[in-house]
Amino acid sequence: MGQAKNRGSKEQRIADALGLKRVSLSDLKIRLGLPENASFLGYGIHNVEKDEFLSRFEETADAIMRTWGKTPELAISYAEFDDAYTVSRKCKEAIVVGMFDTGTQIYVASVTGD
Repeated sequence: MGQAKNRGSKEQRIADALGLKRVSLSDLKIRLGLPENASFLGYGIHNVEKDEFLSRFEETADAIMRTWGKTPELAISYAEFDDAYTVSRKCKEAIVVGMFDTGTQIYVASVTGD
């Protein structure tokens, strides 16, 4: 008992399993070449094959309903990585992306290395 507490939060365990390392938003902006004033909008789900963003997701005991939009402005924005990752696992060919508003466009970047 108490083993899960010793392994860290759910988000940290997922990140560890994926080989991800926590990076500050400032460091990420520098790495991506984004302006310092770019706002982090949250995590989105991107279907790479179709170049679409998950804009609606509903799951019931009987079915999963997904709606995709062509632009990141239409994407569901998840505040927590683990929430986005959990949903992305239910969407074929989808990856988790970080979404940033630069003032002139929405910039998306994979955060899982997929």
